[in-house]
Amino acid sequence: MTLPTILTEGNEEEAARLVAAYYRRLPDGLPAYTGSYFSSWAGGGDSGENRDTITADDLIAVSFLSVRIPGEAAIGFLDAHKDKISGLLKEIPSDHNFAHVSPANFPQVLGEDSAALELWHVLRGRDTGRWGVGRTKASKIMARKRPHLIPIYDSVVAPLMGLKKSDNQWLTWHGAFTEDPGLQQRLRKIREISGVEELISDLRVMDIVLWMYGKQFPMSSASSQE
Repeated sequence: MTLPTILTEGNEEEAARLVAAYYRRLPDGLPAYTGSYFSSWAGGGDSGENRDTITADDLIAVSFLSVRIPGEAAIGFLDAHKDKISGLLKEIPSDHNFAHVSPANFPQVLGEDSAALELWHVLRGRDTGRWGVGRTKASKIMARKRPHLIPIYDSVVAPLMGLKKSDNQWLTWHGAFTEDPGLQQRLRKIREISGVEELISDLRVMDIVLWMYGKQFPMSSASSQE
């Protein structure tokens, strides 16, 4: 696939400015973008004893990306289906890095029979009845729990990646890294140049750059705000 220009070699400085702008503070001390708290809120979604369960803090963190989890779904995540979700998260190691998943291992990690895809279906309520969690909300919950492995899908970023729907989205993202071995290092360089001290994941750097870039140069009339 063809990466958006902002992520290609030679544009690291411009991309870093977008990340820095995303993390800037307003004169009153509040963040310019509440999404800047998404990864770090309550210590992060993939740290400590809560890495294998969805917590109320995770749902708060997701709200910083301007989405709301309906009450029925929240009860499902935090109570009724908590054990099912926890079991699936335990099958998705928190140290998996998206860029390091080989094509041979992709089916096991993110393919049709993977725990990750099963969790995706659980979050969206495939077998329990839809409860207002679409592809954007599901991706943000999963990215909170496994920030190094699951990319965020929304209507600003998706068109830039050539995605018209969420089916096979992970395969498309994975193709970006396998076809451009230097992408991961550029993302890390972008984070370093930005001066942002928080050690956000490579995928989160990519998401912020694309989202900020997409808001400046929209490819779709729809948008989800962060």
